[in-house]
Amino acid sequence: MKIHVKIAYWAAFMLICCPTALLCQETVKPVIVHLTGRTLTDSLEVIPYVHIIHVNKRLATASDLQGNFNFPAEANDTLLFRAMGYKYYKLIVRDTFNVRYPYLEIQMEPDTIFLKSVTIRPWQGNYESFKEAVLAYEMPESYLEGAQKNLNMMELKTLLVNAPPSPNMAFRNTMQVQNDRLYWAGQLPPVSITNPLAWAQFFKALKNGDFKRK
Repeated sequence: MKIHVKIAYWAAFMLICCPTALLCQETVKPVIVHLTGRTLTDSLEVIPYVHIIHVNKRLATASDLQGNFNFPAEANDTLLFRAMGYKYYKLIVRDTFNVRYPYLEIQMEPDTIFLKSVTIRPWQGNYESFKEAVLAYEMPESYLEGAQKNLNMMELKTLLVNAPPSPNMAFRNTMQVQNDRLYWAGQLPPVSITNPLAWAQFFKALKNGDFKRK
């Protein structure tokens, strides 16, 4: 008799707990909201190419030239609108829209940056005193180092442009020419108007004066 009572208790317990467990296992589908709209100023002028950052999913997109945007988002997602010269606009997506494709007009406020005023006065004196002041001015070391680095980079670029081709480069160019001849043997080769190497050789010959009449 006791065994039957225990079985009945266990059966009742399973009947009560199983439906609850099954309900808990059901996955809740997220509410997808398809957002469309435009990015505008407070005077309803179009702001093109506004960066739209999806904070929750770490994704990003941008509005087009006319300020239009179109993308899906989930309910309770946070969107951040950013544009140069305007304050950030934060939008939290809600599932309270009455239409399937809600249209939003994102009005962004201008962000004013105040700079310190600088007064420029004419030089008090003659040209000689101005020349002495300019020559006596000592430039900070950081500026000199930056200028020297820029000059070094310019010299390096000049050397690379005027340097003769290396053996590897000359070998590759020669093999490429031979391969082109074998590939186009017996047929018309393509026009070299779209070949950047041919254009480079043309401009080099033009600078050297190869086309001038002797």
